[in-house]
Amino acid sequence: MSEDKKVRNEFKNLIYTQLSNKYNKCLYPKSDCTKDCINAHSIQNSQILDQLASNNHLVMAVPRLNLDTMPQIEFKKVGRNKATTFTGLCSEHDSQLFRPIDVNKFDTSNEEQKFLIAYRSVIRELHTRIKVAIDLQTTYHKLVEAGKCDPNNGDKPMWEATMAIANGYDLYKYKNLYDNIYNSNSFTEVKHDYICIKKSCPLAVSSLFNPINSSDQNNRPDPKFIVLNVFPHNKNTIVLLSYLSNHQKELRAYANEIINASGEYQLYLLSKTILRYCENFVISPEHFESFSSQKIDDLKKFYWETAKRIDYDDNNENLMLF
Repeated sequence: MSEDKKVRNEFKNLIYTQLSNKYNKCLYPKSDCTKDCINAHSIQNSQILDQLASNNHLVMAVPRLNLDTMPQIEFKKVGRNKATTFTGLCSEHDSQLFRPIDVNKFDTSNEEQKFLIAYRSVIRELHTRIKVAIDLQTTYHKLVEAGKCDPNNGDKPMWEATMAIANGYDLYKYKNLYDNIYNSNSFTEVKHDYICIKKSCPLAVSSLFNPINSSDQNNRPDPKFIVLNVFPHNKNTIVLLSYLSNHQKELRAYANEIINASGEYQLYLLSKTILRYCENFVISPEHFESFSSQKIDDLKKFYWETAKRIDYDDNNENLMLF
């Protein structure tokens, strides 16, 4: 084996090992908890995943890393005990934080429940961004050690690692605002648009995104996010769009197209929003199995193209997830 190939294989093994490492840190807001973390569900397990799972499995969009080619995306079955989980809370604090939504049925008039549904998405996203930042920084430092990158030059790996830290810090600041709301029980500081669609729901989403085009932002302002949760409830599809109160006016302009639409078109717009912005969602296997191979290919293409370029679009009826 040549020396170059040996170094390349060692580097590939390092990346795969790093990606498989878990980031275990309890992100409970009232203390610096050092307890071991569990695989906490970001989408409620017994009330939501139970309705969607088939043989204890769900379908998720899963990235497939290939260092010899471009990464790809697959829709594959994932065990219910692993689907949508993250190691960002210990058992005690996961139970304590989310007991009001885990043991009680969803009540549209309950401000605490709606806040906690959004809060869970925020905590999970912070954990994800920290993990990405650690992975990219670790990989970049190994590239420098191997002489593949020069830290004195602004190459692509350096900027990707730097931006991952900046994105993690954005979420850290944003979560702090949610922490303050939780600690003060001022749940109405998060506003919600609630949509109940009279159609059975074949999927669930727990995610957040910043829809504001980066070209419209100057001097890296405080981040503004729409938190999106979609889930089945009483044979209907529930859509919950959540915003910090002082962000609602600006962000609602980006949500109004979905809010003001109706029927199949509303579900189509929601589908494209999920594919464009969200990676933490599950689909009922029984529903997914009704998709044609062409439809699945179109879904994967749209998901991947918008991950590379957020303004990519395709008016394609195969992008309907419902």
